Amino acid sequence: MIRQVSVLATALAMAGAAPALAQQGPAADPAARQALDAYGRCVAERKPQESQRVLAQDFRSSAYRTGLRMLSDDAERNCAKAAVGQKGAMRSSNLLFAGAVAENLIEQGVEPVNVRLAMAVNAKADTFGPTDALAQCLARSLPDQVAALFAAGPASEEELAASAPLFSAIAPCSQAAGIENRIEMSLPAMRAMLATAALRLISKSENPDA
Repeated sequence: MIRQVSVLATALAMAGAAPALAQQGPAADPAARQALDAYGRCVAERKPQESQRVLAQDFRSSAYRTGLRMLSDDAERNCAKAAVGQKGAMRSSNLLFAGAVAENLIEQGVEPVNVRLAMAVNAKADTFGPTDALAQCLARSLPDQVAALFAAGPASEEELAASAPLFSAIAPCSQAAGIENRIEMSLPAMRAMLATAALRLISKSENPDA
C-alpha cells in the first residue's frame, strides 16, 4: 500500500489536485445532520462491540443490512429521545447511519485519529467495491485531512473547508485504485464512506487477528 500512496502523490501533482466533482456546500438541513451525529454517538456508546462487528462486514451483504437494522431498532428505543427530542425512527440512509456510528466509534480511541490512520497505512483490510477502495485510498493517503474532516461539526463551514483537499484527491485516488468510472458523491456521503473505511483500517491495524 506504500506504492498506492506514492502513486497518489504523483497523480496529485500531475492533475494539479483537480476535484473530481463540484464540492458540496453545507447540507440544507444542518439540524438533521447534527441529530444523526448524536444518534450515531448514542449507538456507539450503547453497543460498541456489536457496532464494530456489524461495520466490519461487507456492506453489500444481507448480514450487514440485518445487523445495521437491528442497531437502528435498538437506537429507536433508546437513542431517539436524546438525539432528536422525541421517540421514533431517525430517518436516514444506511450509509449515513453507518458513517455516524463509525465516526463516533473512531472517536472513542485514545490516540489522535490522524496518528491511528497513519499507523494503519499498511493494514490489510478487505475492500468492498469501488467506492470503498476510493475511501480506503483517501484514508491511507491523507490521514491529517480525514482527521480534520471528522473533527469538524456536521454541516459547518469547517466541514466544508476540511472536505476540499479530499474532494481534490478523488480523481487521482480513483486512478491509483484502478477505478475507471467517475465517482460522484455529496459531502455527507463522502464523510460517511470515509468513516466506515477508516474504522475498518484502524480496527485491522490495532487488532490484526480480529
